Amino acid sequence: MESELKMTENKMSEVARLFNKKLGEKFQVKVDNRVYDCSFEEYGFNSYDAFDNPYLSFDAFILQELLTGTAVILND
Repeated sequence: MESELKMTENKMSEVARLFNKKLGEKFQVKVDNRVYDCSFEEYGFNSYDAFDNPYLSFDAFILQELLTGTAVILND
């Protein structure tokens, strides 16, 4: 029986491209009247000035807001 766990290729560059960004490129995201500095990285999504909380990943919340259209990337 073949293992159910299979590795797939990293999709972060494709996610960045959806937003016309490159991996490592910094940009600003507006969420609920707050602005965060962010970037798409090979390892995932990074927000540089979101709340520091060891129990929650605000990076994941901001990425979710971007993907669902409730957050916007501000123009440079």
